[in-house]
Amino acid sequence: MTRGRLATLVLGVALAFPTHLRAQLDKPRIMTPSADLVSAAYKMAEGIFANLKSGKSEDIARGLVEQIGYAWDAGTKIQKVNDFKSKLDMILLSPPAGSYGKMSGYDLIEESSLPGTDSYFRLTYISYHEGAPLVWEFRFYVKPDGKLALSACMWSDKNPFEYLSTADMQLLRWYGH
Repeated sequence: MTRGRLATLVLGVALAFPTHLRAQLDKPRIMTPSADLVSAAYKMAEGIFANLKSGKSEDIARGLVEQIGYAWDAGTKIQKVNDFKSKLDMILLSPPAGSYGKMSGYDLIEESSLPGTDSYFRLTYISYHEGAPLVWEFRFYVKPDGKLALSACMWSDKNPFEYLSTADMQLLRWYGH
């Protein structure tokens, strides 16, 4: 008698929460941000690369802090501008003083959005320098008001094949995109 009641209870719970079970078992649906927002993101990245090619590290640093650090206090913003500027200046140092040097161009190597949302996506680029390439990752957030914001900007000196083989870069393969 107890087994029958337990089975009835389990079945009743399973039927009462089908959306919860489905959410646990289904893959998120692939959603993408609007073409206009992705285009705006491309333009933002292109502006950063144009400034890098022109050696305008301070302009890049100020723009990054304006976007990424919108909520930072004034002291933190000044510190971060200086940090970004010094790191970008190091990138622009020609060999043998630096590892990279003057940028000659760049290519988009990956565009992706998080499965299940059209509010967060990334663009991954490779920039070519006189000494070595760099991989760049820009992450964008579509705010509730529909405006685009750069939420993160990173660069890596890893081998591009190594960088692209990390788990988060393989995410879309998992979701069948």
